[in-house]
Amino acid sequence: MTSLATGLLAGILLVFAGVSASPGAAAAAEIARPLFWKTGTHISPGGATNGLIMASTRSGEASGFMVLRQVEIDGIGWLLIRIGRRPNNRVAWVPSEKFLVSQIDSKIIISVRARTMTMFSGGRKAWVSPVVVGKSSTPTPLGLFAVHDFYRVKDDLRPWIIETTAHSEALRTFLGGPARVAIHGRHGQLRVPWGSAVSNGCIRAPDWALRSIRKRAPVGTPIEIRR
Repeated sequence: MTSLATGLLAGILLVFAGVSASPGAAAAAEIARPLFWKTGTHISPGGATNGLIMASTRSGEASGFMVLRQVEIDGIGWLLIRIGRRPNNRVAWVPSEKFLVSQIDSKIIISVRARTMTMFSGGRKAWVSPVVVGKSSTPTPLGLFAVHDFYRVKDDLRPWIIETTAHSEALRTFLGGPARVAIHGRHGQLRVPWGSAVSNGCIRAPDWALRSIRKRAPVGTPIEIRR
């Protein structure tokens, strides 16, 4: 088997295995930032292109993509990255020469059963916060996702909306948008007891936790949502 075929097979097996090689709870993660305004994604290393990713988000943040695996095939480097498209936990291959890869030491873990959110930073547990999660008809999806974008708001979702790469598995659209799961505030009509399961899939968190995420977790930071 040629090195290219071996690499392609490894990529296919990795995708179908659900990308089990996820960053550890307190381990450093890698984020890939595009060096060009538009960069094509690939179904497999060297395979057909499958869409574009941009160097900045809709809000103007610098894009960042969580790196799941790095391989070299016939002298060409490839990155397997998490992208924010349906279906959930979707990945894509991109040529490493078109990205700048850097390490971060932050990760967010959300437990739907315990209804808590934990921030890891600098290799240590920074804090644990109670949260509100999705109700049974619109559950918060499980998997390994990433921070997708940030929005400063002044409504009931204040002070920050932190979009993730996850999408609702019960809703195709929500309020005219793609039903992307977000971490946001709990004010006004959204004020329910901590530990409740009443949302449409999003995570409601305290203001201080949202500000901490904004400060410590750049776009691309891993978010693990588990039972």
